[in-house]
Amino acid sequence: MLDLQTLNDERAIQHIYMLYCDLVDAKDFDRLGEVFTADTHGDYSQALGEGVVTEGLEAIIGAMHANLGTHSACGATHHNVTNFRIAVEGDTARAKVHYIAAHAGAGPLEGKSYVMWGEYADLLVRTASGWRVKDRIYALSCREGDPAIVSGAQ
Repeated sequence: MLDLQTLNDERAIQHIYMLYCDLVDAKDFDRLGEVFTADTHGDYSQALGEGVVTEGLEAIIGAMHANLGTHSACGATHHNVTNFRIAVEGDTARAKVHYIAAHAGAGPLEGKSYVMWGEYADLLVRTASGWRVKDRIYALSCREGDPAIVSGAQ
């Protein structure tokens, strides 16, 4: 049986993933410090190509602006998370969470779409401001549509 603290931690971690979706869909990337640590590490190689990693919060924010921001070929997005598998151990947690990310094209790609299905495999840490993602492995199960929408080019 789980104790109340573990249940509260699991719920707080679920909210971090939901906040991530809300911030990305609102294109409010500058608030991603509410989701990630300043020294966060992200491995996107499996989904986006060999060697695609981010080091630090500023790199994630910059990549989001470039690939999904107002000057990209990406218009509206809709991100969802589900199937939370969270294991809390004190002030750290491991989580595997399925995602679905839909992206509408903008500018020359208007009328096209790109959808990705996959899994976040994360290490989270408890900070003074709450739970944050410290390390992420971004896995892709399948995709459909035009990936140029999220390439950062327009």
